[in-house]
Amino acid sequence: MPGGLLLTVRRPSSDVVVVAIEGEVDLANCPELDRVVMRVTAEPGIERVIIDLTGVGFLAACGVRCLARLQMRLAAGRHRMQLVVSPDSGTVRRVLVLVNGFEIVDSLAETGATC
Repeated sequence: MPGGLLLTVRRPSSDVVVVAIEGEVDLANCPELDRVVMRVTAEPGIERVIIDLTGVGFLAACGVRCLARLQMRLAAGRHRMQLVVSPDSGTVRRVLVLVNGFEIVDSLAETGATC
């Protein structure tokens, strides 16, 4: 897990991609997260991007900024972005809720994207 981050990409349907993140999202690995998400959304047919943060133990301010930038770029490309953040994830969820700019769901099952 270079930089304390593991990214797993799944495509449960032709129009949905799930990027699951495990570890810490910080300055060292935000560029990789950005590259991966933008690469997979360039594939034809993708309409919705689900970023699964249930495996994230730490989300730095730059990680929140990275997610906000991704959301703006994805929206410009007509993609919908959802964040999966467990209700018991502590500060990760609290920070994202306080920002109040993300579509947050409690579980991957809630998105309807079963893998």
